[in-house]
Amino acid sequence: MAKTGPKDSSKKKITNAVLNFSILALLLVCGYLVFSIVSKSVSSKNKKPVEITDTTNKITNQPNLTMQLDVRNGTGEDGVAKLFTDFLREKGFDVVEMGNFNTEDQEKSLILDRKGNKQNCKKIATALGISDKNVIQQINKELLIDATVVIGKDYKELTPFLKKKTN
Repeated sequence: MAKTGPKDSSKKKITNAVLNFSILALLLVCGYLVFSIVSKSVSSKNKKPVEITDTTNKITNQPNLTMQLDVRNGTGEDGVAKLFTDFLREKGFDVVEMGNFNTEDQEKSLILDRKGNKQNCKKIATALGISDKNVIQQINKELLIDATVVIGKDYKELTPFLKKKTN
């Protein structure tokens, strides 16, 4: 058998020391992970379950936000849809879209009921000063909105325009 020289012996000692240090470091990491898991499971047993309460009315204080609607300008005049959108948002309605109607010569302003809830649409009509007879059911399940406000050429007689005029 060949004898190992002093160089081989010192290399083995260094290698053993590095390996022992690595093992010790891994044991410390594993110990920390076990401690972490155990302490979290113990602390989670002591916690009371969180109660979930309905705070929508408390936070927003805007009951009309449950109705989503879009505003369409049927007058052909610039800025009318924005005026009505701003007014409705001030009143607490959730206007999710605004744009032009498919025609620019709409005589009377309308509320199109898209979900079959005429009472909600009458709230919109009342806020705008539109007659209840101009609330029309046009149910469309593909649309994700509750109502469409179509602004007609009579917009100068409606509440948002009259309010703007007095300010």
